[in-house]
Amino acid sequence: MTEGSIHISRLTFRRDTGTLKALVGILRSGRDDPGQAHRLLWSLFAEDGAAKRDFMFRQGGGPHSPDGDFLVVSARPPADPLGVWKIESKPYDPRFAPGDILAFKLRANPTIARKGKRHDVVMDRKRSLGKIRDATNAEIWEQAGHDWLDARAPRFGFELLGCRANGYRVHRIRRGGGEPAVSIATLDLSGRLRVVDSGKLRTALFAGVGRGKAWGCGLLLVRPG
Repeated sequence: MTEGSIHISRLTFRRDTGTLKALVGILRSGRDDPGQAHRLLWSLFAEDGAAKRDFMFRQGGGPHSPDGDFLVVSARPPADPLGVWKIESKPYDPRFAPGDILAFKLRANPTIARKGKRHDVVMDRKRSLGKIRDATNAEIWEQAGHDWLDARAPRFGFELLGCRANGYRVHRIRRGGGEPAVSIATLDLSGRLRVVDSGKLRTALFAGVGRGKAWGCGLLLVRPG
């Protein structure tokens, strides 16, 4: 997704629809299988069958959370012909300058390459520490997430000032056609950053950070901090 006419949308299921039971079932399964959530959201951008995926999403905490059920950044505004969503959408044009301090949050799929293969950074750090280690799981998540994001910060136009890990999960994604399921690890990060290159940072907000964007990862959100 490239910079242009970008929209940010808060999506919430209409709890009074007749399809609520089925939709909530999909939503709940999406917490463990992000592929379900991706397929559900794709239906909001289906009017152009030839279009490539031009949206990123983050699953929220429900109707009363700041993100609703989902938060979506997209090149096209979502359209709901079935009427099962409440859609709050607006143009997305964040403005900041070098030196600005921003708070951020990011659900990432952080990986590292080892001998031509991709490894989850949390498990990679655990293996490097061995069976005997003083750090708690939360400390390992935080250090692994910090190091991963800090190494990429110059590419995305910012300096990392602080980073917390708020959660780590491994999801199993079911695939059709008899293909085996795949695993994807997600790490929720939040903290503060300093803007170095506003153009690069805007690109990161629109294009995402890291891998796993089809599964609800990579959407970097910032606000004055």
